[in-house]
Amino acid sequence: MSWTRLDLGVGVIALGSLDQLWDGIEGLVDVVEVEPQTLWETRFGGGKVISPEPLAWLRSCGRPLLAHGVGYPVGGMTAPDPEGVLASAASARDLDAVHWSEHLAFNVAGDAHAGFLLPPVQTPEAVAAAVRHIHAYQDAHDRPFLVETPTNYLQPVPGDLSDGEYVAAIAEGADCGILLDLHNIWTNERNGRQSVEEFLSLIPLERVWEVHLAGGFETDGYYLDAHVGPIEPELLALAARVVPTLPRVRAVIYEAVPASLAEQGVAGLREVLTAMHRIVDGPAVAAPPRHAAPVRVPLGDHGPAGAAQVGTAEREAELVAYTTRSSDELSTPDSGATLMRALTDEARLSLLVRTHPDVLGRLLTVLGREQTETVLTDFLAASPASLWTDAQGDAFAEWLTRRADLTTALTAYDR
Repeated sequence: MSWTRLDLGVGVIALGSLDQLWDGIEGLVDVVEVEPQTLWETRFGGGKVISPEPLAWLRSCGRPLLAHGVGYPVGGMTAPDPEGVLASAASARDLDAVHWSEHLAFNVAGDAHAGFLLPPVQTPEAVAAAVRHIHAYQDAHDRPFLVETPTNYLQPVPGDLSDGEYVAAIAEGADCGILLDLHNIWTNERNGRQSVEEFLSLIPLERVWEVHLAGGFETDGYYLDAHVGPIEPELLALAARVVPTLPRVRAVIYEAVPASLAEQGVAGLREVLTAMHRIVDGPAVAAPPRHAAPVRVPLGDHGPAGAAQVGTAEREAELVAYTTRSSDELSTPDSGATLMRALTDEARLSLLVRTHPDVLGRLLTVLGREQTETVLTDFLAASPASLWTDAQGDAFAEWLTRRADLTTALTAYDR
């Protein structure tokens, strides 16, 4: 694989609101990154394809396209759904994506779905599993494949690989690229994990083929990777130091949720993209040497009853159970897990806003905010989580049929 450094330039994630702002920013956008799963027309019954209307708009932009997966991450012990991998590959082909990527995170543990991207358990067993999962993606499509450096709100676990060691071992074991999300690893440092400098000293910088930048905010003692607002000056300064040291980087992409894109408007986005161009247009410099030899992790069988392997899967299952409220038990209490539970709640309930806005509005009118929050927490604890809107909406509808008290209250209100 060969290309010219920064041949793709500066780009933005194609989420809602981008088409409405496009005319005012297109002169500053060299490449567009697409999250195919957010545009799929049907998520069940084999119809996992990008909807024709957004696909036509993306093709009309006249820009190179990248595919960035958000549904079938590669960082867990449980393999991503093979049909989801094949559908993601098909979407990357439909986009004629220059390269494609997925998260070093997990959202499934055994049969349990998290409804949210959770941080990886950074053991050698998890590295070996991630390499296998990446190979499945590479076998499904021949374009270069990258893994995104994860956000992690948990504190480091003694005995696990460090953040940099974990990413390096996977990228080298799978022979894939790295999507260096600078906002993610800066977030990790701010929340007490490995410093950005140490992280970068441990990974193979020649495998960094894409960079993400974003905005965030502070809440409850944590800095969140929220993709809200412009890029903070400190992060821009960090990017200005790091990007010139990446010998094979192709693109630098700005991430923001649709509401943030709309709020910033054309003027705000032009300011962000102009700052990114100043970074990309700077001269390349020699990368600093790595601080340590690459971590070599055996990728073979770790034994059917190996304590470490069982422990990795168990830790993933415990985190899924806790964040989805099917359990209140954590073997190692961590306030970061409590934060992730709240974020998972928010993600799952946001899906209900799309499928049951009228019911939620009536509940608020009949019960008030505090009691409605209690009711919705009951739903979250009693029902399986899902990343998909339809599945979470169906689970809510089914749960409501078992709550005669709510059905009675809503029926009385309707009268």
